[in-house]
Amino acid sequence: MERFEIQPVFSAALPDVASFLRRWHDNQAEDSSDQQPIREDSVSIERRLRWLLIENPVVPEDSTHGFCIRDHLGIIRGLCLSFPAAFLAGDQRVLGLCSGSYFVEPQARTLGYYLFKKYLSSPGYRFFFATTCNVSSGALWGKLGGRAVPNSETEHILPLRLDVMLPAFLAKRTSSKVASGMARIFGGCANPILQLLARQSAELTIEPCQDWEKLSELFRRHRSPNWIASDRSPEFLQWRYGQTTHYPCDIYLFRDKRGNEGWFGLGNMICGQHGQFRGSVLLDAIWPREKVSFRNILAEIIRLAADEADAIFFRPQPGFDYCECSRWIVQRRLETPRVFVITRKGAPPLKVESLDYDDSDNSTWAVRWSGPRGRSDLSPGRSVVMGTPR
Repeated sequence: MERFEIQPVFSAALPDVASFLRRWHDNQAEDSSDQQPIREDSVSIERRLRWLLIENPVVPEDSTHGFCIRDHLGIIRGLCLSFPAAFLAGDQRVLGLCSGSYFVEPQARTLGYYLFKKYLSSPGYRFFFATTCNVSSGALWGKLGGRAVPNSETEHILPLRLDVMLPAFLAKRTSSKVASGMARIFGGCANPILQLLARQSAELTIEPCQDWEKLSELFRRHRSPNWIASDRSPEFLQWRYGQTTHYPCDIYLFRDKRGNEGWFGLGNMICGQHGQFRGSVLLDAIWPREKVSFRNILAEIIRLAADEADAIFFRPQPGFDYCECSRWIVQRRLETPRVFVITRKGAPPLKVESLDYDDSDNSTWAVRWSGPRGRSDLSPGRSVVMGTPR
């Protein structure tokens, strides 16, 4: 019988990890006729691993980055990567450990459960969580006592070009070219209505901003003490949104006529199983909710995205319903919640409904980004809208 061993993943192992991920995704693409093959080589995957696991300011020096299963030849056959994330719960700073890239090859599958248990035994964290679960990994989280974060099974979409979006959504239900053609015609007739949204004035002044100190201060000023929110420190914001080589996005500071300020971040991505349409995703949004209506912010987001995107995607935020801001925003239900949480044994219970999580893992691996202002100079990961296969 082939022998396997569970080992910690240190920085020196990242080339082997990148090769395993490349091999895994290649095999998955071959086994599925409706999946587009990965276009990244191992070197490119390793660069983004270093961004997520080493350059991340929350990761301590000489930290492990998860666990792997190796065979008797030293080849990786299973993997569970993880990285720490800082949160603010009231006045306390707490650490959670995010699980990402949990894959096990068939010959080592019996060790997959123990690989995941090793991750859950990592010391020093208040809770463990994942933001990219699918049906299989979600079932494992639930079996081990994990709780799903409410609304993480949904995504909100504002279509901007119905002649593109309707055929793309219809393709998930039927392969009929006649139905697709009819959807494209109907969408083209409805487009002028949506284009009116892009010409609405929000009466806000906006400007690009990379003043991380100011953006962090606005976050602390406007955050709700009732949320367990990702700590948007200046160092974190610079890592998260300033590294445009790995993660192209634009950050905008806005101000209304009364001097109220906030900010939001937008990224451009290629969407659909075969890159059928372009999307803008709202990566983050900070604003004084009692003073500024999100309807005004949304008008500026639409104006910025109108020339480059066929739709806008919104990440769920606790206590907020995007559908209330526009009748054109639709809610799409995914197969399973994407976010699960397990509280460390003996730690105080966590209010999962208040978790305002960061999407670093999902944003790194689950979407194919294009550069700012529509430059398609990056091609990371599989081209899916939300969710990473596990």
